Amino acid sequence: MDFTFRVSGMAGDGVKGAGIIAGKVFSRLGYHVFVHVEYQSLIRGGHNAAVVRVSTQKLRCHRKYGDLLIALQDYVVPVHRRYVEQVLFDSSKFTLKEGLALPMSEFAAQTEAPPVFRNAAALGALCHLYGIDVEVLNQVYRDAYGEKAEKDIVLAEMGYSYAKKRFERIREVEQIGRPRALLDGNQSAGLGAVRAGLRCYYAYPMTPSTSLLHFLASHRRELGVTVVQPENEISAAIMAIGSAFAGTRAMVGTSGGGFALMQEAFSLAGMAEIPVLFLEAQRPGPSTGLPTWHAQQDLRFVLHAGHGEFPRIVASPCDVEDAFHLAGELLNLAWRFQTPAVLLMDRYLSESTATAEIDVDAVKEEPPLLYEGEPEDYRRYLITDSGISPLAFPPRVMLKVTGNEHDELGYTTDDAAQSAAMYEKRMRKEKAIEEELRRRQAVRTFGSGRDVVFTWGSSTGAVIEAAEELGLRVVQVRYLSPFPKWEVEHLEFERAACVECNYTGQLASLLKEHGCIEAELIPRHDGRPFTPDELVPRLREVFS
Repeated sequence: MDFTFRVSGMAGDGVKGAGIIAGKVFSRLGYHVFVHVEYQSLIRGGHNAAVVRVSTQKLRCHRKYGDLLIALQDYVVPVHRRYVEQVLFDSSKFTLKEGLALPMSEFAAQTEAPPVFRNAAALGALCHLYGIDVEVLNQVYRDAYGEKAEKDIVLAEMGYSYAKKRFERIREVEQIGRPRALLDGNQSAGLGAVRAGLRCYYAYPMTPSTSLLHFLASHRRELGVTVVQPENEISAAIMAIGSAFAGTRAMVGTSGGGFALMQEAFSLAGMAEIPVLFLEAQRPGPSTGLPTWHAQQDLRFVLHAGHGEFPRIVASPCDVEDAFHLAGELLNLAWRFQTPAVLLMDRYLSESTATAEIDVDAVKEEPPLLYEGEPEDYRRYLITDSGISPLAFPPRVMLKVTGNEHDELGYTTDDAAQSAAMYEKRMRKEKAIEEELRRRQAVRTFGSGRDVVFTWGSSTGAVIEAAEELGLRVVQVRYLSPFPKWEVEHLEFERAACVECNYTGQLASLLKEHGCIEAELIPRHDGRPFTPDELVPRLREVFS
């Protein structure tokens, strides 16, 4: 079983909340769920949509076509009508020649509830249309809102009763297994970092990273994380460096524009060998661009971020589960190699919600190389064959950390021999990092076809589904710095394509640079993610 429905209205109609609540209903019945939300940069008005996909199989993406549209405003119907078979609409506000008329606003007025509550009536009707006991929805409301759920429950039952008397069912959905957890990509990444020892999170709000700030702040006590929103992105990065200097694992969350402001701090972390994890959730640019939409445009930027040369570790997850594991891995690797790391997310993954099967024990805090000698003998930047110096923290030792070139004790120097030796010491870490990544899943392969599709980030989900239909092999590049050329340069295939959400083919150019692979680019740069429905004909054209 695999089906899709949509909820759409304006900002202020509770569209995202309705989509998440609906997703929880199906996840409680044991189904896999994927909820994709589209919204404009508006507080009220405009056009919002939540696309909810339900399946008996694992989901990494949504689909365009489906059963039903729940229309909370009349002007959203032409936008979505061609993708659905039926429309359930608020007949108190407008009329349609064809559709399932439900007086949602009238029900809300009868219960003296604010208009936003009318979507509870729509979800009650949805339960009938899919053959679900409305009590499942009611319990979701109780768990989500506690005593405040009273009017939601009343409206849900009104909508259910009204629909039961008038509408035929679309499907018969039954309990098929145990309830499944629902997480968005940002939440999952945050939890993975916590499992790896995260204790301080710093961020200035910037879509699409902001939901992680809200999530960690809301659960800071049970997660044991200090959450700070400073006055700007520069302060967030500097505060994280200060925390790591004192021995506390720290993470920064932002998007492309915020990360641009952090460049001097990013370079400071490279020079001072401070381990900080940066979460960069991409959105379309340049400048403000499309602030609430999707893109994969910052890959080259992140790979070359900061001024000067220094090692950095960059990885990009493909789904909610991957975000958990990579966030934990990167935080541990940052501390192991004492260098900044970037978890390169994107809007589609950051803000989409999906059921997840996560083995939390697969990620744990891994200790760095610690200094065990006498405090007075400590050299923070001891030159070693690996480039990694043993760590110690105040108050056990006195430290000097600077953005200037320095000697082993941290004192500023411009001596040519000392400067070259310290520069080479830092850069030797690149070899050690590469050796470590050779033991990890720097690249993942799905399928076994002779023709191959390269991709990265959240585009991987849609590519996997489309490739399964066409018998293609998919290669997801997870680690992007150091680039896993040892994986890609020996791949055997007949023809290759590269799918990514940018104009210039940033991964495609890296494949050519590192693996001499000429892959035909299948780009998208309109702010929307790929879906399998759209990819199949484009891939068929390339490989026909």
